[in-house]
Amino acid sequence: MVKKKYFELKVGDKIISFGEHLTIRKMEFSGQGIKQGRSKVRVEAENNKGEIKIIIRLSGDLVEAG
Repeated sequence: MVKKKYFELKVGDKIISFGEHLTIRKMEFSGQGIKQGRSKVRVEAENNKGEIKIIIRLSGDLVEAG
């Protein structure tokens, strides 16, 4: 597995989060916040059981992808 930053991902990519293999279905990026000064990403991903997981992280954070 390769580590990627969230802003490098796109719809259809596979990631490992919550100890599960997930496929990205939707991504939304926000602008820079006042408190942290960094942009965030909201990822909607689906596991192999069809359950939807919502992940909100800083866009520069690393995630296992592949």
